[in-house]
Formats: sequence, C-alpha cells, structure tokens
Amino acid sequence: MTTRPDLSAVTLGVRDVEASRAFYVDGLGFREVLHLPGDICFVQAGPGLLLALWNVGQMPSEYGDVAHGSAAPPMSLGHNVERPEQVEQLYAAAIAAGATSVTTPAVREWGGSSACVADPDGFRWDFVHNPGFRVDADGTVHLGAG
Repeated sequence: MTTRPDLSAVTLGVRDVEASRAFYVDGLGFREVLHLPGDICFVQAGPGLLLALWNVGQMPSEYGDVAHGSAAPPMSLGHNVERPEQVEQLYAAAIAAGATSVTTPAVREWGGSSACVADPDGFRWDFVHNPGFRVDADGTVHLGAG
C-alpha cells in the first residue's frame, strides 16, 4: 500500500507552552485540541492539520539536538486569505496578541499583499493575499492564473 505524503502536523519548539497557548488560542483564536500544561498544546491549524506547541526542552528526546538561536528559524507559517483587507486584520490581531512586527501589510511586486509577524518564540507567520491562490472543493491547491 502506498500513502500520499500529507502534512498533518507542524511542531514548533516553544520556550513557554503557556505563553504560546495564550498567543495561539486566546489571541489568534485557534481551537485547542489537547493541552498538557507546561509540556505541549495541540491546536487545530486547518482541516486535518494540527499545530503542536511543544516545550523545546523536551524535543531532543524524539528529535535529537534542537535549540533556539539568535536568528529566526529559517521557515515561515503561511495563512493565505481571500481579500487584501484580511491581511491587515490578521496582522492587527497578531500584534494585539503579542506578536512582533517583521513587515507591515503592503502590496508586493508579485501582485498580492502580505505582512509578517513573529510569534513569542520568533516563528514567522506570513499573512498573504495572493490573487493566484485557489483551493478546489477537494483540497487541490492552485497557484497562478487559471
């Protein structure tokens, strides 16, 4: 049997599970699925997708050496929206929940708009309106015209 490569969870190593839980659940409105105080908090990030906020000190038991450094992790989490004004709304909500601004909402040279914030651990969230982004009813993603 062959399975297709679906992404069903993204794990972020966080310094303070309770602060991250407050940011994502209380501040941004993610639905909490399971919370083990001080250890890990799972939130629903999309249909069939979990975001795990795991105490970074516990991660080496399963993942090997991991740590926060002086620079942001070389990744971002994206939230694509249908309308440009939603970029500004998400940016404002994230800032109100304790995020740090990385780039303010702006029209980009590629034809859409975006803004970027850092969560309490420095993980980047990219809020994007891309006019070429579309998702079919079956979940198939399209980028570009057509």
